[in-house]
Amino acid sequence: MFRIDYFGIFMEHDYSLLVENLKGRRYDEALREPVLSDAFHHSGYSDCLKYTLESMVEIDPSYAYKVYANSRRIHEIISKTLKKKGYNIDYRYQGALKTYSNILLYGDVEIIIIKKSVSDKPHVDMQSLAADLLDVLSRDQSFKSVDYSDKTRIRITAQKPTCEIDILPSMWIDSAEYVKTKNEIYRGIAEFDFKHKKVKKYLPFLNIARINARDQHTKGNLKCMARLLKSLRADSEDQINLRDSEINSILYSMAEVDLSIDQKNILSLLPKVSSKLGRITKDTTHFNSLLSPSEKDRVFGGRPEKQQEVKKLHDSLKQLISDLKADLEKQNKTIDSDLEYFES
Repeated sequence: MFRIDYFGIFMEHDYSLLVENLKGRRYDEALREPVLSDAFHHSGYSDCLKYTLESMVEIDPSYAYKVYANSRRIHEIISKTLKKKGYNIDYRYQGALKTYSNILLYGDVEIIIIKKSVSDKPHVDMQSLAADLLDVLSRDQSFKSVDYSDKTRIRITAQKPTCEIDILPSMWIDSAEYVKTKNEIYRGIAEFDFKHKKVKKYLPFLNIARINARDQHTKGNLKCMARLLKSLRADSEDQINLRDSEINSILYSMAEVDLSIDQKNILSLLPKVSSKLGRITKDTTHFNSLLSPSEKDRVFGGRPEKQQEVKKLHDSLKQLISDLKADLEKQNKTIDSDLEYFES
């Protein structure tokens, strides 16, 4: 949607609407208002700048406790029922909350339901586990919705607070490092995509640990960029089918030095991120060879359709950069100018 903003700039997007989307993601049901940074209220920046910078801001970790309380209740419901059915199950967590790169006030987290022993037909075991999980969760009237349309994970919309929680049926995959060290950070899982008849094996806990470490080394910038890209994905009129872990992996693959700048210059990172997305979009060899943070699995291996999804995200970022440059020019600034926004 084309519009003229407050500064008389011709822009692709109506950033006042995108700001409202952002507020909706940050809405506190108890306070009945969005939870936003002081800078959002007092900076005096345009909607374009506010949307961009506020999208990068970390959500107060205290809200994670409410999501985990919901998750714990779901965990207990599942555990009680599966135990009666004779399942031997481990429970772990992954998702944006484990890296605090979430863009929703209440979310995002995934409960991994791990079958500890499987037969020589693990796909059959996983289908049975998924069916039993779906049966348990569908019977609980407290959930607003229960969705298994992607045939990989079950998405629940829980209440009080309203949040989406994913349930992933899976099995353990013991890496050589785990067998040697017994350190669970090196333990992997297998998730089954029954819609596309594919199995993905990866090391979620090592991925999480490395994302958190790299973010510390880059002054928090990796997660700032992750939150912005996830916001662009959420606000895209054309659905962008990229998971949080895929976006995190793209950013992790960038050179650490490219991400390590002072946050007052954080907008200068956007062209570098755009360049990375552009390379993935155009260079099929690079796309196919991109590794996750664990360096044990390919991010997009065997899924060529994901290259088009990266292109959609790249197009969204390019448009944002163009709008930011036009906005800043009217203020006698550039994308490399100092902008005070983040708390020190």
